Amino acid sequence: MDEQLLAAEFERQRPRLFAVAMRALGSRADADDAVQETWLRLTRYSGEPIENLAGWLTRVVGRICIDMLRSRTARAESMLDPWADGDPIVADDVEGTDDVVAAPTRSVSR
Repeated sequence: MDEQLLAAEFERQRPRLFAVAMRALGSRADADDAVQETWLRLTRYSGEPIENLAGWLTRVVGRICIDMLRSRTARAESMLDPWADGDPIVADDVEGTDDVVAAPTRSVSR
């Protein structure tokens, strides 16, 4: 298949591949990495012609996600913020809403 046609078809599949990776990994950055790696593997593939590209891409992105999840447990990732899993800090001397300061929000990726 011509590389331009292959790239166009991959771009058509990208949102679905991203959704699969996002569901599996729970992180936009990791999902982006998995989709990028899928593209790289597609461009390096030199085996038999791919009859069902959508199925092939789904299988590859799924296997990449599994590898990434296995890698997470092997490296034993930990939180950078030592207070992230602790109890919230409560101040007893707050009288009204004027004294309340909004805490920064952050997303937790798995």
